[in-house]
Amino acid sequence: MKTLIAATTAMMLLATPASAACQLYGGIGNGLTEGIAKFMAEAAVKNIIENKGLKPTGEIKHTCTAAALGTECTARQQGCK
Repeated sequence: MKTLIAATTAMMLLATPASAACQLYGGIGNGLTEGIAKFMAEAAVKNIIENKGLKPTGEIKHTCTAAALGTECTARQQGCK
């Protein structure tokens, strides 16, 4: 089955006070199961950070909710220079 990505969004949020060279980025993924949705969201956020030439730091944090078809998850992680 095909996994649908509802959106892959770069959500540039305020820089954290710990380091001005780091910012929080996020990606959204949809899937028939929560595992697939998390995988897609993680892939989105990793691609965003990599495409900006940054290094991912810290753990990836997930938020998942039920969607019209399956589950939608958001993954967030810091990217630093």
